[in-house]
Amino acid sequence: MKAIAWCFELLLGLVVAGVVDAGIETKAPQNPLQRRQDVTAGLSRSAGTELRILCAGDSITLGTLSSDGNGYREQLRSRLPAHSVVFAGTETSSRSNMSGGYFAAWPGKTIDYMAHHIGPSLAQKPNLVLLHAGTNDMNADAAVATEGNDASMAASRLGRLIDDILAACPDAVLLVAVIINSCASTAQTDATHHFQQLIPSLVQSRLDAGHHVLAANFTDFPTADLNDCVHPTDRGYRMLGDWWYDFIEQVPQNWFRPPQGPDPERTPYSTPPASVTASLTAITSSSSPTSSSWPASSSSPSHSSSSGVSKLGPQAAVVLGLTALTALIEVCS
Repeated sequence: MKAIAWCFELLLGLVVAGVVDAGIETKAPQNPLQRRQDVTAGLSRSAGTELRILCAGDSITLGTLSSDGNGYREQLRSRLPAHSVVFAGTETSSRSNMSGGYFAAWPGKTIDYMAHHIGPSLAQKPNLVLLHAGTNDMNADAAVATEGNDASMAASRLGRLIDDILAACPDAVLLVAVIINSCASTAQTDATHHFQQLIPSLVQSRLDAGHHVLAANFTDFPTADLNDCVHPTDRGYRMLGDWWYDFIEQVPQNWFRPPQGPDPERTPYSTPPASVTASLTAITSSSSPTSSSWPASSSSPSHSSSSGVSKLGPQAAVVLGLTALTALIEVCS
């Protein structure tokens, strides 16, 4: 009896200490997360997990050079069939054919630019942020790396961006990519390798402070799956989606909290209907060459709009008006 009582007290102590928590994972996760070979869809996430995902970064997050304009987001969503998934973010791509594929990514922009523009997307309170940032900061071209391509300085900027995200969304899980490699130039490749080495430690310091943040190691991503030595091929983007999914599956279940507040409101159309776009294209192509630009003597569009319309000619102006009316009817119906 004494042995049973002793075992009961020990078990109770473990529960109180948080070592055993009704089957919820409590093991400290590895940082950085490493890709696994076999991952089954929905392996560790509970069926009721709601994910409001913010994909943040630059053109690699946007999906530049992907044939469907979806980047990795469509593949990632396809790997989460049992979950309620909503993409947060204020940005969309006119080339994307996926529904609700929002994000916070800006092609050709650096970490500092992201920090100055990500606020409205964070206000949508995602509970999972996937950040892939720093590729442009490592560019050897000063016109792209506007703050310079020193890896240590870029890591400091990344640390500040991480802090901004954690401050705005303290209940969110943040996964920070140890970015993919580049083969664009020797200078960019060397700078990227140095930058990659600095990311896990700056993430670790935030993890040690109690934040739900982990680095995700993408350094094994093959450069053979890059279109232009920077942006992935279609196969590469699908691979990115699979890798992000793998890393999400390794996050302890008890880190995830339900999204705060309602899902972001979306307008009925993020881009004009295809029929309207085709009509406008036909009108533009049939107009005179000067009809597509403001008169050279004008100092602002407000002073030149009347002359710009008149150059279309009466017939084209009527067609343009009818097309606009059709668009309004489509949107409002």
